Amino acid sequence: MSITKRCVAIAAMLFLTLPSCSSTPDSIWVESGAPTVSRRVLWEVTRMAFEREGFPQIAPGFDPANNTVTSGWRTELAPFSGQGFRERAWVKYSTSDEGNLSIEVRVQREVNKNLARPLDPQYADWEEARDSKERARFLLQVIKGSLVSGGVS
Repeated sequence: MSITKRCVAIAAMLFLTLPSCSSTPDSIWVESGAPTVSRRVLWEVTRMAFEREGFPQIAPGFDPANNTVTSGWRTELAPFSGQGFRERAWVKYSTSDEGNLSIEVRVQREVNKNLARPLDPQYADWEEARDSKERARFLLQVIKGSLVSGGVS
């Protein structure tokens, strides 16, 4: 084997052993069925659940064309890099042909990787992290609990 071919082979092996670029984590959605209610009730229940769990409201809020709601970022900073985070909630609604309501919830999470000023949101260096399945489950239960108990007047 010539030196050129040997160098190419070694370079190829080194390239294959290097870690790949970090990709975006997969979205994790939690889904459940619920009693069928009007869009207004869905929006109000979701708005109250966001408020209760500390997710800020953003305009336009409920998107009736896509049956989705997205919150603003809920931020919790910490004194060490990688410990502070922010979360944003996503809720999707759909109705089956039989009229059953399906609710899907996702809580997107990002961590602050800033080393110098991790407590200053102005200098935050947000990096995508794995979605919080536990927070999504909890938020889904809050929404379902309000629908079942008739928590909206």
